[in-house]
Amino acid sequence: MKVQAISVCVNYSDFFTWSAINNKNLFDKWIIVTDTKDSKTKMVCEYHGIFCLQTDIFYKNAIFNKYAGIVEALNYVDDDAFILFLDSDIILPPLTKRAFEQLEFRKDTLYGIDRLNCKGIAKWVDFCNKPNLIIGNWLLTDAGGMQFGSRINHYYGQQGENGRFSGWKPLGFFQLAHRSAFDTYPSNSQGADHCDILFANKFSRSKRVHIPEIMGIHLESDDNGKGVNWYGRKSAAFLFPESTIKIEKKAPDQSIWDLLKNYIRKQLY
Repeated sequence: MKVQAISVCVNYSDFFTWSAINNKNLFDKWIIVTDTKDSKTKMVCEYHGIFCLQTDIFYKNAIFNKYAGIVEALNYVDDDAFILFLDSDIILPPLTKRAFEQLEFRKDTLYGIDRLNCKGIAKWVDFCNKPNLIIGNWLLTDAGGMQFGSRINHYYGQQGENGRFSGWKPLGFFQLAHRSAFDTYPSNSQGADHCDILFANKFSRSKRVHIPEIMGIHLESDDNGKGVNWYGRKSAAFLFPESTIKIEKKAPDQSIWDLLKNYIRKQLY
């Protein structure tokens, strides 16, 4: 099974630094879409050998149209591949690749997973030091006390659907579908919301399937609230305060990447 992933990562390099380390070997190709000013995301891509697509299409007639970047990235995927739309702050377990290889995926179906919300870098480092998502043959839903992420179920449809039951829909943090199953991704948006549901609507309920063998970890800043970054990055950096990691900046513009390298050296080794 060929899996090619697309992730939008604009000013999310502090999260992507971690997802790059953990996810980069799970896909046959990974396309990271960022804007032309985001040098930090490009730096992380170059370090890990991940394809980086830089474009300012996000801002054409919008505040921040995440989905315009996804549509542009679709020009770089193969027609015979399953395409994974994956948020750049989602960590997938290493056994994801085994699940991709062993499960039978239909080309006319949209697949989704559940996620655990990891709030703050301290919680994430605790998990890194003692990963407890998968123990033996058990996939846990309360790993490290992380909160189980919400699902969306339209029991009475969406606005304009006159109460029609349409059921569970995979959210845009993880949507897997074969390239032949869709023409393009909906992109009529001013932000980073809504269009993932429109994409899910392209598939009938019988062709929206949950993958229970895979669970993602959603990295969140301590101040994250619902929708806080839908119109561009607003949340705090996913880093320990400098007073905690006890390092001195060499210059006022020292990058998040430099801080993170110092943090990794001091905290994990």
